[in-house]
Amino acid sequence: MLIKKKRVQILGMLLLAGILSAPLSACSRTMDPKSIAKPPVATTNERGQKDPDKVDWGALETEPEELTEAAKTLRDLDMGYFVGAPDILNAYYMFDNPQKYYSDWPTVGLHFPTDEEYNSSPAAYKDIISLIEGLDQSQLDESQIREVKDMLFDFTAYEKLYENWIYAPQLNPMGGKQMTYPLLTSLIQFQSKADVERYFLILGDYYTFFSRAVEVEKMRSEKGIGWNDENLDRIIADCQRMQENRDTHFLKTTFESRLGALHLSDQETADYMKKNQELLDTVYFPTMEMLIEKLQELKGLCNDEPYLAETVEGKAYYEALFAFRSGVSYTVDECKDMLQAEIDRIYEEYEPRWRSSGSYFAFGNLSFEEACEWCQRFMQDHFPQIQSNSVSIYEIPSEFSDSIQPARYYTSPIDNVTKHSVWINKGLVDNPEYDMFTLVAHEMYPGHLFQHQYQAEILNNKYQVFATGMPYAEGWAQYAERLMIRYAPFDQVQADNAWTASILYSSYIAARLSIGVEYEGWDYDRCLTYLEKYGQDKEVLDQYWKNLTATQCYGVEYAFGFYFTDKILQNAVKELDGICTEDEVIEAYLALGCAPFEVLEEDMEAFIRSKKG
Repeated sequence: MLIKKKRVQILGMLLLAGILSAPLSACSRTMDPKSIAKPPVATTNERGQKDPDKVDWGALETEPEELTEAAKTLRDLDMGYFVGAPDILNAYYMFDNPQKYYSDWPTVGLHFPTDEEYNSSPAAYKDIISLIEGLDQSQLDESQIREVKDMLFDFTAYEKLYENWIYAPQLNPMGGKQMTYPLLTSLIQFQSKADVERYFLILGDYYTFFSRAVEVEKMRSEKGIGWNDENLDRIIADCQRMQENRDTHFLKTTFESRLGALHLSDQETADYMKKNQELLDTVYFPTMEMLIEKLQELKGLCNDEPYLAETVEGKAYYEALFAFRSGVSYTVDECKDMLQAEIDRIYEEYEPRWRSSGSYFAFGNLSFEEACEWCQRFMQDHFPQIQSNSVSIYEIPSEFSDSIQPARYYTSPIDNVTKHSVWINKGLVDNPEYDMFTLVAHEMYPGHLFQHQYQAEILNNKYQVFATGMPYAEGWAQYAERLMIRYAPFDQVQADNAWTASILYSSYIAARLSIGVEYEGWDYDRCLTYLEKYGQDKEVLDQYWKNLTATQCYGVEYAFGFYFTDKILQNAVKELDGICTEDEVIEAYLALGCAPFEVLEEDMEAFIRSKKG
């Protein structure tokens, strides 16, 4: 089948709030299988001549005759999946330069999918699933089969999620688009005048984009599945903060500083500054004012607890989201039982230690720079080497500290895997009790940054690298934390006590409460009864409750990501004791790339058998 040259439409996956391993906190895509871009081998005639209307991937390392038909189709899908972007803001975080990836800059600044686009997405995913399932796997090697399994797992979840897309929040009380989009816009670096003009297109689309977002929030509220008054107030407070201090607003001050890289004339600088101010005054600030007004009107419509499973559609949505966030195909109840057993095991073992030490969390006092130096030095001795890279560290203004997580790693551009970005929430990490060592280990070395770049360098496909699932990414990052703590320059007993308390209370118990609230219908009192079993009180629950009622599947990707990552790796280390070092086991695991944990478990079992001979 010959495919005409057409940019693949990538819809913002607004179903998935807060994602570390995607360019934006809500970025994924759906595709029409009839417009999947094809590399040259699929767009030449029988004489080997290229059709000028077809997509040209440029030089490919693998010659066409070396690939089977199934391998060609999979490669077309793998490469074509990332062609294009829904809007300019996404493009800036997906690509260093879109033309390097056979694409181009979008012409729209911010794109919000229409109802028709949302409603047609399940059928599009169903067609793509059929295409993948129809591949002759006898023509694929092990790595290609693993990619197929990864795609099928994700696309099946996407299909089910889009069937009930109205259940997905568009604005969020914890780092929602009302916060992250302005901050991301302010970080766009200007390397040419064209960058400035694209920035203006983004800013000019704010009112249209967020009008659509609040319209969907109204639909959700009228259906009885929107935010309660407390969370509406939190979103409103975000919008209020995002328009305060207009004379020194960050979208004004950062714009001026970014222009400095272009070496413009005084008149050009003045003209650009004037246009930026006009867009702030006529589009951006009115957008925030509109959101405040429209969100106020939704109060009183949805003050029940966020019990998704009380309707057939809500239960189907939750189960699909849970699968995506847990990385396994087990049922919610099966996962719940596994998690509960692990919670009880840890508490029974560690509670006496915590009681005797008198402190759960505090250990270490390294600065960010010291932690980076220590972790990088450790990696030189224990991990495969990666290419030299650049890391931009962006500090989130302290006034936004209540609405943004402590830190966030943003995946490198598809066309430049050595360029990385990390956000640090100064309002939180400046707390003297905050542990900077585990932050660096989690977000950078050997956590997200290392995992992403290493796999980008060694894997032949792009999907497993640039569509990395949240549970896989978070599971590895938390495993990296614990691994580093074993070698850290701290009191080992106290560090182990502190880290284990963190995984229990911040991940495992948080996820168990989330299942209870959203899937089983637990109310506040039921959650309190549960928490009291683990030495916690109402004051602690109040902190949990803010997150449980403001984030769907709160903590699930962290809890099950670490649970399954740890299970797979510790089993391999134990089975291969005296045969392979732990470093060799870890390298073998990372070489598999992202996949559902059941697939990774099978592959690591095969690795164990191969090493045992």
